[in-house]
Amino acid sequence: MNESTKSTYQDKSKQKENAVNAKPKSILEAFEYIVELAENSNLDSDFLHKASAHIKYASRKLKLTPVQTVLLAIFIDRSEDHNIKISSIAEYLGCRTIKILRLAGDVDALEAKRYVRAARSRTSVCYRVPPAVLESLRNNKPYVPVNDTVSSLDGFFERINLLINEKEDDELTYATLVAETKHLLDQIKDSHFAKSLMRCNMDDDEIVLFTYMAHMYVENDDDNIRFDDMDCIYDENRMPRWMKNLLRSHSSALFANRLIENVNEDGMARSDAFKLTEAAKEEFLDELNLSRIGRSEKDLILPDSFPEKRLVYNDSEKRQIEDLTSILGEERFRDVQTRLEKAGMRTGFCCLFYGTPGTGKTETVYQIARATKRRILRVDIDKIKSCWIGESEKNIKALFERYRNICKNSTTAPILLFNEADAVLGIRMENAARAADKMENSIQNIILQEMENLEGIMIATTNLTSNLDKAFERRFLYKIQFSRPTAETRARIWQSMMPCLKDDEALALAQQFDLSGGEIENIVRKQSVSSILSGKETADLSDIFDLCRHERLHTSHPRIGF
Repeated sequence: MNESTKSTYQDKSKQKENAVNAKPKSILEAFEYIVELAENSNLDSDFLHKASAHIKYASRKLKLTPVQTVLLAIFIDRSEDHNIKISSIAEYLGCRTIKILRLAGDVDALEAKRYVRAARSRTSVCYRVPPAVLESLRNNKPYVPVNDTVSSLDGFFERINLLINEKEDDELTYATLVAETKHLLDQIKDSHFAKSLMRCNMDDDEIVLFTYMAHMYVENDDDNIRFDDMDCIYDENRMPRWMKNLLRSHSSALFANRLIENVNEDGMARSDAFKLTEAAKEEFLDELNLSRIGRSEKDLILPDSFPEKRLVYNDSEKRQIEDLTSILGEERFRDVQTRLEKAGMRTGFCCLFYGTPGTGKTETVYQIARATKRRILRVDIDKIKSCWIGESEKNIKALFERYRNICKNSTTAPILLFNEADAVLGIRMENAARAADKMENSIQNIILQEMENLEGIMIATTNLTSNLDKAFERRFLYKIQFSRPTAETRARIWQSMMPCLKDDEALALAQQFDLSGGEIENIVRKQSVSSILSGKETADLSDIFDLCRHERLHTSHPRIGF
């Protein structure tokens, strides 16, 4: 042994001798002496005897067993390392790794008391010491995990967010995540969320998966949750195959309870991507008042978002639209509904606006909404229809369920607008054999039933009335036909859109060109663009006549024969 090595050995021997004789004044000081004496000790009886005073002091303070105290001291000594391995602790103690593995129960106890956090991968387990633990020990106090009781759904999702973060860092097992989620749900058992979840009669795996998907929506507004996203909540970051198969085949209770649905992309449903249904968002997350960030108001069009327009109608249409607008004013509408209810009649208003394109059906709905201060829930038929068997029916049911919930939680019922509803109001197929025809019939039957039970306002617009099913015709309380404007009406439309036109000019345009209101608006817009480009402030009547001539497409049909 050379002099340098001999000196180092003597220094260490002296340090250990000092550690044996020292009297600890704090937990960290006791840990320092324990770590000093534990090096290459193999945790033998001699070490336990020499370190007994320090171990007793820390054990009594922390309410840990002697072995747990020794292990924690060594973890604390390596607290700057966020990947502490059992093998490195064994190496320091001068023993085989298997000896420390035999103490796995004591390590697990430290993890359960949150003194250490474990990150488990497919090949190894690593540990770290949280900063909060170090802070407590610096204050010579045992670490007490923050365990505030959750009393609200907001608090529930805040805690779920922390759990998911720990799981993503592999610091929780899936079993622990399940147990913690159930414990949190028990704390908010009187909430609407927990009660609704219990009524679904799902197993623990489905409850945790739904909670995770709800967390993704609440925290990230995520409506496209894929299998890759879900992997993080399972051990080894791998979703079990049986769970994937349940979701792919729609055999999960999550589908049976209409809590989730497949994500639609370009009209096709993705079998590996899911989102909460609108019904689930309304039913389960209503307590969160997500409207503060616009989520529960999603897809609702506000009445003041429509620019005010003075629409010109034929006389018969004008009277009917004025009457309907008057009835749909909030105070009068509530009075009418009360009287209908007392008379034992249905209180919902289902209205049909039908007629040729460009006659102002959709714009009339917007102006009625603006005048009566009602929001509009506009139905996108393409998004409702799905290639999956049974999904379209679920989507249409979820739509009406969402509308009911909005009405229930609003002082003013919005207008449910089925725009260009030809696709869902057509004649039902008798003895339908094809799956597509059966789906169409099912959708129509659901809409018919929902119209019977409607308590709000539904307006459907359509260009085709010859194909309207008689059952639908009976259920529409108001049916307003939008005819092509008469020459007199067309003249008024011209002057309303171009006030610079004289009476005789507007009448000449109206008499020569049988145009709809929408076509006249197109011409006026093109004239405005031309004026901007040319710098002319006044409209040239001859130019307007040219624009009228070119408004419609002129199609030529090939001659047949000689």
